[in-house]
Amino acid sequence: MKVIQWITRLGPRWYKALASVSIVLLLILLYPFKTTTVPEWNLRVRDDSGATVRGIKVTEHWQHYLFEASGHEDPRITNEEGRVGFPARSIRVSLLGRLLARMGKIGTHGDPGRIDPYASVVVWGSKDHSLTVAVHREGELPQPEIKVQRRR
Repeated sequence: MKVIQWITRLGPRWYKALASVSIVLLLILLYPFKTTTVPEWNLRVRDDSGATVRGIKVTEHWQHYLFEASGHEDPRITNEEGRVGFPARSIRVSLLGRLLARMGKIGTHGDPGRIDPYASVVVWGSKDHSLTVAVHREGELPQPEIKVQRRR
């Protein structure tokens, strides 16, 4: 109660100052800051003999478990040099949204309780090569090369 009484005794200049500070704080809480889920991922696909594998399908999967209910995928095909590239994947979330998302995860376990970003690439779709998966670890650079087993 004393705080309310103190505020009501302030003059109009203080009201404007308090309103300005409140608006700035609200904007900071609501501004959607960018978070990178997975950095740019450029890689080369080679088989177990070291030869580059061209024309094979590579699909990137990613999701930030704290902020997204479902994941994403982007299928591509390696070029003549066995290379494929994926852009950086990011999401924008406000500070308030981050706080509410963390509070929503309290007490949950398993995948529903995860709060980390996830990314992987799957090399697939070749009758001559085995399916291969590479997982990106948060805080590390994505691996630049993937080796696939040649089917005999």
